[in-house]
Amino acid sequence: MLTVCRLDFKKVTTEDLGLIAPYFAQKKAVISDHSILYLHMWGALLGTEYAIDGDVLFLRRNGKHGISYYPPLAMGEVGLAARISRLALLGEAQISLSAVPAHAVEEIERAQHVVEKSTSRRWADYIYSAQDLATLQGHRYNKKRNLVHQFERLYPLHAYEDITAENLAEVVVFMQSFMQEDRTNEDKNYENERVLCILAEYDRLPAIGGLLRVEGRVVAFTVAEHIDDTLLVHVEKADRRFKGVYQYINYRFVREQLQKRNFQFVNREDDAGDEGLRQAKLSYCPVEILHKYRMVLEF
Repeated sequence: MLTVCRLDFKKVTTEDLGLIAPYFAQKKAVISDHSILYLHMWGALLGTEYAIDGDVLFLRRNGKHGISYYPPLAMGEVGLAARISRLALLGEAQISLSAVPAHAVEEIERAQHVVEKSTSRRWADYIYSAQDLATLQGHRYNKKRNLVHQFERLYPLHAYEDITAENLAEVVVFMQSFMQEDRTNEDKNYENERVLCILAEYDRLPAIGGLLRVEGRVVAFTVAEHIDDTLLVHVEKADRRFKGVYQYINYRFVREQLQKRNFQFVNREDDAGDEGLRQAKLSYCPVEILHKYRMVLEF
């Protein structure tokens, strides 16, 4: 007889992030959903909750669309099929999964009866070669290189810095000013407020950041985290009045990080179905568009 496991799910707080972080250290296809800063930014909106049973982490979204689980994560050598089988201990006849990376779909289908499966381009993460973004070499990056060079020529008194305790307050001031540009988009308002929360707790998070100055004033910044062979970029904000500023902070940040850390890929998250953002992300020539799936499993 199946013994139902009564897991104690609770909301993810900043205090919990250190406990959760080791489960995200995977060696295969790091997706944005499986990261600390993603949980910090979007966890409240998605109703994210967690429970730990032995060596397995259970994450779920408990929001307006009901409950759906992430594929369970584990420290050590617990295989995906074994982790998925642990969901049966929840005692449900059917369980919805969210944020299933493409590489895991076939293995889940072999291990469990799948009732439904769907994906959307708007959920897919854009994966880039770190070396490509750090060098912008080749004909396909001509426009990006030109914009980088224009920025350097137009603003000779520019400087790049890592975000530190000494300059963090200046980044916050820039972000507060950035937020005043357009307050009509509710999703953007939420995102911007959460960026401020990340900056407020920056020293407690696995955050890596860089800023750009022109004539001493902050005009752009970015925040990411490093997981295995991937640099996962969560935040990039810049003052568009400075020509080429987005291209320059993107290029310079990856270049600087490659000098400090060992990674092969850059994940710049999804496009949320925004056509302008989609074209911008495609213009950087991703090496992979990493699809994520929703699945309904029958137990």
